[in-house]
Amino acid sequence: MQLTISLDFNGDIISVDVPESLSLDDFKAYLQAETGVSPDEQTLKLNGNPLKANETLTELGIVNNDLLILSKARATQAPPPQPSHSAATSAMTNPSSTQINERVEMVRQQILSDPQALENIRMTQPSLYNAINNVEQFRSLMIEQVREEQRDSSSSQAELLRLQQDPDNPENQTRIMELIQQEAIEENMKLAWDISPESFTSVNMLYLKLKINGVEQIALVDTGAAMTIISPDIAQECGISRLIDKRFQGQAVGVGTQNIGGKIHSVPLEIHGTGVELPCSFYVVDTSVGILFGLDMLKRHRCVVDLTRDVLIIGGQFEAKFLTESEIPRKSLGGNIFSREA
Repeated sequence: MQLTISLDFNGDIISVDVPESLSLDDFKAYLQAETGVSPDEQTLKLNGNPLKANETLTELGIVNNDLLILSKARATQAPPPQPSHSAATSAMTNPSSTQINERVEMVRQQILSDPQALENIRMTQPSLYNAINNVEQFRSLMIEQVREEQRDSSSSQAELLRLQQDPDNPENQTRIMELIQQEAIEENMKLAWDISPESFTSVNMLYLKLKINGVEQIALVDTGAAMTIISPDIAQECGISRLIDKRFQGQAVGVGTQNIGGKIHSVPLEIHGTGVELPCSFYVVDTSVGILFGLDMLKRHRCVVDLTRDVLIIGGQFEAKFLTESEIPRKSLGGNIFSREA
């Protein structure tokens, strides 16, 4: 059966997989190997009641997925005085359960006070996000997640121990390497979650409003693209398709390849908020991204991408604010310039 053990002396939670027929003494011996606490120092509680009789786990009323509290006894000391009524009442309270509840509530409050963490939870764990304002439901989900992680870890460890009984078997060696690699991946993901949780959320691309020939358009700013491009449809919409020089036809090679329909050598464009017109050349590429402001024009006009203030600085004099996600038309969210529409 799968059991979750809460160690009230250090706050850790472990998961174990043991036979139902295991006696309490043997179970304590097993826990000694897991926790380093000798059987004589162990006190196990189920639903706040200490387990004393050396019976099997089933006879003690323990069932699959139960939560047990493991306390560590102090060194031998004088018998405590007879407790008063109030002290006895307090002793009936399970301090370990209280400690777990306090830790979960602390996590909940930290998430609520951190907008970035709240957004991470919304993106990666919707059920937990929906329960963030319900103390009981949030606690239940958090404890279940911990148990699930512990069960998965325990299952992997058990499989690893079984495979190591015959380490010379080629199939076992392959599986052992897979388990070790998966464990490394999990640890790496946990580290990333701690130090850079924003990497688990989507990132908005950089878009600007601009005018070409008096027609308002949206452009994707991409410092990783060598060329500034415009789609044939947008060129037609802006009334500049007549300027396409087809002698410059070819192929754009990157993650994939796209045909270049020609080049527009110079067109004045006005970036929203600057009040100035900049000469800009375009390669004509049939892509889902209507206009892409690439490195050639960014360098030509000495542009600086300031991510701290979310602005594009042009020539050290003018600034244009990048659009928020809500300001970007859905048709402009094309993604990779080499993606082909169906």
